[in-house]
Amino acid sequence: MRLRAILLASGWAAVTVVGAAQEPATPRFRAGANLVHVDAYVAKNGVALTDLRPEDIEVYEDDKLQTIESVELIKARGPIPQSERINPTTVRDMQQDGADAARLFTLFFDRYHVSVAGSYHANKPIIQTLDKVIGQDDMVGVMTPEMSATSITYSRRTTNIERYVTDSWAWGIKDQVATLSPAEQAFHDCYPQSQYPSIAAEMVARMREQRTLDALDALVLHLEGLRPERKFVLVFTEGWPLYQRSDRLARPLNDAVPGQDPLRVNPLTGGIAKPGSPDTGRGMSTSYQACERQRAMLANIDHQTEFRTLLQRANRANVSFYPIDARGLIVFDQPTRFDLPPSVDQVFLRKRHDDLRMMALQTDGLAVLDSTNDIAGAMQRIFGDVGSYYLLRYYSSNTKLDGKFRRIRVEVKRPAVDVRSRPGYLAPTEAEARAAGGAAVGSKGRPGAVPAPPPPPPAVTRALDAIAPGRGNLPVRIQASGARSSIRAVVELDAATIKLPEWMSGGTLRLVIDPERGTTAATQTITTAIQPGQRSIPIAGTDAPLPPGRYSVRAELTPKAGRLPIQVTTFATVPAESADLGTGALALRRGPSTGLAYVPTADPRFRRTERLRVEVPLIGEGHTGTARLLTREGQPMPLVASFTTRVDEEKAQALGVAEVNLAPLAAGEYVLEVSIVKDGKTGLAAYGFRIIP
Repeated sequence: MRLRAILLASGWAAVTVVGAAQEPATPRFRAGANLVHVDAYVAKNGVALTDLRPEDIEVYEDDKLQTIESVELIKARGPIPQSERINPTTVRDMQQDGADAARLFTLFFDRYHVSVAGSYHANKPIIQTLDKVIGQDDMVGVMTPEMSATSITYSRRTTNIERYVTDSWAWGIKDQVATLSPAEQAFHDCYPQSQYPSIAAEMVARMREQRTLDALDALVLHLEGLRPERKFVLVFTEGWPLYQRSDRLARPLNDAVPGQDPLRVNPLTGGIAKPGSPDTGRGMSTSYQACERQRAMLANIDHQTEFRTLLQRANRANVSFYPIDARGLIVFDQPTRFDLPPSVDQVFLRKRHDDLRMMALQTDGLAVLDSTNDIAGAMQRIFGDVGSYYLLRYYSSNTKLDGKFRRIRVEVKRPAVDVRSRPGYLAPTEAEARAAGGAAVGSKGRPGAVPAPPPPPPAVTRALDAIAPGRGNLPVRIQASGARSSIRAVVELDAATIKLPEWMSGGTLRLVIDPERGTTAATQTITTAIQPGQRSIPIAGTDAPLPPGRYSVRAELTPKAGRLPIQVTTFATVPAESADLGTGALALRRGPSTGLAYVPTADPRFRRTERLRVEVPLIGEGHTGTARLLTREGQPMPLVASFTTRVDEEKAQALGVAEVNLAPLAAGEYVLEVSIVKDGKTGLAAYGFRIIP
């Protein structure tokens, strides 16, 4: 309890009050199309590969090849001094920074199932590891079973966490007798050891395990709504028995029906009278029946099923568990119980560790158990193992809302490489899709059913899903749009990257446009110089014409003062000759930092002090159009968006231009939709963006 008191005294209480009022976000499945995120960790001889091309990677769902929408190489930057790390100051900023972090770590201290010795051994490795491995783009938070998931404070600084575990070195209460809560003490008062041996102790153990599993389940739900990318949960625990139904615990006591001989509680003192004791006449009220109800409930739990369900939810939410038994090399599971034969104790220990290994295996994590006493080294390997990875996105070709498990397999076309990714996910059900504001499913023909609103157009759906890659830590971003026989693109360096010493003298951008497999088009390469201080590099189009089809667009940026390039990849489609509209839209921003000029941008995050302009390639002449602003649910907003046309003289490319003032908008996600009309036919293009504080 001391750890919890320190957390509250240090300012976590304020976050708890604010966070508790917020509903956990629900994952969106728009228009019946499930955008799947897959984190692929690719290594050769234990070293992460960072030079893969999109054509080197294939994703299969239930053995069917999927079309990859985007490929990002995520590399966590190293740590910086604590004094230079900037922490969010509000709950909204913390949630936004958590969604934008390169890696999001949660340290789950399972106080109920860690001994004093275990917590003592864990503290030093935590202190030694966090400051060394938490990078400047990472966020880390702490949770215990007594906390609400919405009250977790994520930050870039680790000093507070180190202070917590130092001041509360005995945070594990598994073997502490004097740490019973009032509810747990009531069990002992209801069922004295002398009269009912072991009943109260087993009820306390079962209730603590229930609280731990409930807390982990709430954490998974909270993290699922926070970000689609992978979330890492380091679970410091010594494992669980995973209780099931117990007829012995549910048996009638003293051959009496449960609930007879009620226990009486004095509301003035809180004292509990033993069964059969005389009434004092001071307002004693019954509560033994409440104990009996708890006994019946705890006797019928099935934590093995709940545990398997938890792992399924974590897998679907892209949460990886890293269970850590900080005791290191151990011989006995319960060294203080001399009544257990060594063989039985070994069975208990093996069962706990097997469950923890399954927890890591099914969520693509790693279990640190009795194989080493070097917990600090093992933790550093965990953080290093997830330092570089590829974030893949694809729309599942299976659009059924059946709630079934779908297997994912990632393959790399290079010899002798190790590839790790989550094994699959649970598809949404019809009810989940309706609750998330997705497609109108299952309402037609049902008596009394309220028809669901029509789904937004596919262009709007993809624009909303494209916001996800806009994280604050990416060193470089890219957006591309298909025009007639050409591809336009914007490549943008992050503000923190451009300030690094190797970029002070500028660099070189090499844009490689590769056709998708099965086409005969040639690869095209565009090379341009990056001037010192230049962040945004627009590419107006290709020099040679491109035939219709889908292309990967890979940007390689090399600083003059460095040798290693930064790579980022996206995809674009060159429309057919008969089309009237290009595919995709590119954005420009104007604000206090740009003056009166509009600057091309690949970052979908904007502030209210800026204006947004979106440009869509037009094919041919005679276009008219309109623009409107939509909410993330696809509903129009009463905000004026203008539409004009212009011609890019460099490439003789006609463009439809939509523009909107962002000042009236609150923080959140929006879509600027452009409707183009030509010869009586209407085409849609959309750009998704996020307003940040």
